Amino acid sequence: MSRPATRRAASLGRLLTNGFVAFSLWVLSRALMALLWSNRETFIDHDVRYYFWQLDADGVSGALVEYPTPIAVFLDLIRITAGRTENAYVIAFVLIMVILDGAVTVWLWRSYSKTASAYWGAYTWCIGSLIWFRIDLLPAVAVLASLVWVTRRPIASGAAVAVGAATKLWPAMLIAPMLGTYRWGKRRGLGFLIAGGLLGLGSVLFFGWTRSISPVTWQSDRGLQIESIVATVPMIRHAFISPDLFHTELSQYNAWEIFGPGVDFWLSVADWMLVGSVLLAVALGWLIALGGMGLPHHRLPNANDPDTMAARTHAIVLAQIALICATIVANKTFSPQYMIWLGGPLAILLSLSLPRRDRIQARWLAILGLICAAMTHLVFPLNYSGLISQPTAEHADTVRLVVRNLLVIALCVASVTMALKSAWRIGRDDPQVASSH
Repeated sequence: MSRPATRRAASLGRLLTNGFVAFSLWVLSRALMALLWSNRETFIDHDVRYYFWQLDADGVSGALVEYPTPIAVFLDLIRITAGRTENAYVIAFVLIMVILDGAVTVWLWRSYSKTASAYWGAYTWCIGSLIWFRIDLLPAVAVLASLVWVTRRPIASGAAVAVGAATKLWPAMLIAPMLGTYRWGKRRGLGFLIAGGLLGLGSVLFFGWTRSISPVTWQSDRGLQIESIVATVPMIRHAFISPDLFHTELSQYNAWEIFGPGVDFWLSVADWMLVGSVLLAVALGWLIALGGMGLPHHRLPNANDPDTMAARTHAIVLAQIALICATIVANKTFSPQYMIWLGGPLAILLSLSLPRRDRIQARWLAILGLICAAMTHLVFPLNYSGLISQPTAEHADTVRLVVRNLLVIALCVASVTMALKSAWRIGRDDPQVASSH
């Protein structure tokens, strides 16, 4: 055999070996997730059953009004094709999510980055089987796809953000730093407008204006969910200081909320923080898409320079992480599945070719993300009963919640700081911007 043929055979052998090892690890991790689910987490299928009950009773027009219409249509298609029985619906839903989980892992491994694929598998493993029993895997994959395609297929990238917003509203903010007057920014904006316009128009035409905007009004009327960041202080008081003054109950919004003195104050804090997250999206969009035009030593042509593409991509990925973190921290609700949203952007960040300092920061941020995901799994579904008992029976459950919340705040502060610093450099008169990336 000739040397080139020998080298090709050796390369193919390594590829097959690495692929087999990666596949085996993924299967093992999912088997462990399924085992833990079967022993301690079977109750997490309630949300999937809730989807079925709502749709079976009221149809898309009157069911799941907390979700955008396109995702309700998707969930109803599962109900129709699964045979219109509850257990068949649960099985079909979970199978779709397992297949999607595996497909994303393979897609990243073969077509993008083995590092990103490995991190995605590890991150979702930390969250556990919950990824198969919630719709949040769908917007998470949409956001991941938008970042994979950010420069490869910019129109598809913008469209993916719109699809994410059609499943949960929050991804709509992520388009701001992806826009711009340069070619890729325009194409991402075009993809977002086309996909978002078609989905939005279809929703209004087929289901009406009231159903189309119902997710906005639903969210605005909610109370203080016990796992939210802004509920941390009331939950500490509930467990350790004034247990008789606070109580938790399952509200009409299908979430455990806390009631007691000071709760209204923390709800107003959440409202102001939500405004802050929107302003953060505007600021990051201004700095990345427009190069901070108008600021001293910032010029739009610098942001449009093709030589800054790597720096701009880095800034966009950091901006997505920061905006997702800000959305989670500012929300009156912090359902555990929200942590799924961060898996894709962190995986992409870790796989970028970066200067040494930025690469080190990316690794620390990715590690902190894994810790936050694992701590969230420990809070729910593994140790939730102590948070909702009256009075709090197991203080350790509250301690876990507080530690998780503090870690998420740290992740948010770190990602916002890194995003603003990276975005600040895009349009600045600094020749080292392009060369450093």
